Amino acid sequence: MKKIFSIVFISVFIFLAIPNPVFGADRQKAIMLKEQGNKAMTAGDDKKAVDLYIKSIKADPSYANSYNNIGMILDKKGDKEKALKYYEKAIKLDKTLFQPVLNTAFIYFDKGDYKQARKYCDQAMKLNPSDSDCISLNGQLLENSGNPQAAAEYYKKSVEADPNNYKSNFLLGTYYFNQRMYESALKYLRKAVNLKPDDSGSLFNLAQSEKMTGNFDSAEKHFLAYLKKRPDDIEGLFNIGQVKIKAGKNREAVPYFKKFLELAPKDDKRVPMLRSFLGQTGA
Repeated sequence: MKKIFSIVFISVFIFLAIPNPVFGADRQKAIMLKEQGNKAMTAGDDKKAVDLYIKSIKADPSYANSYNNIGMILDKKGDKEKALKYYEKAIKLDKTLFQPVLNTAFIYFDKGDYKQARKYCDQAMKLNPSDSDCISLNGQLLENSGNPQAAAEYYKKSVEADPNNYKSNFLLGTYYFNQRMYESALKYLRKAVNLKPDDSGSLFNLAQSEKMTGNFDSAEKHFLAYLKKRPDDIEGLFNIGQVKIKAGKNREAVPYFKKFLELAPKDDKRVPMLRSFLGQTGA
């Protein structure tokens, strides 16, 4: 049975509705403080970064980039609603700034509000039509509307725009897997795993593709890596057991199937088959 995967809160005290920012504010100081904040964020010190972005905004309340960057930190920490307010403020201040528009589109996509996601995605495409993430999001919106073939064309364009875009390689590889085009799936899923070796979704989908193409040693390797991330996942346990059998290692499948039976719902259709197999092996 296949399973296909289709990615500390910081308190920020800024009055977002700053009225009528004064022109002639110290923009250069704001930019300098924002750049210092960027360095802190890159170094993993989000608290220091936020402090610097706040100082940047105080230096120039109309500087949109610092609002966007605070939104990105909040977004990363999971405070999506507060992040959205900062993105919206950045968009209001600078209609030409691409990143907060795309960030807003992704938040609405993750919330399942595809109408709003489409609105902001279209706006982002106008601002930067060659951005790989923006192209990929267009594909995801098409896939969610029931048009996977059109989505795949956007995933291809996204990979062309940035061959190292993890999400696009993952989505395109998964599309090919679902179409049973396993060799094509392998190309992109291998790339996705190379880009993010610990991502469970890519590991599982790659292992599945390898199983379907008879690459059992490699499939076993990637299922084992997947199970390190999700040791109690019944799909991983079932599939690595299957790979062991296909590779002629029936006895090695036993512990995985036993654990599957411990964890799987009793009405799972695979339960009788695995009990019969274990009985035949004397396990």
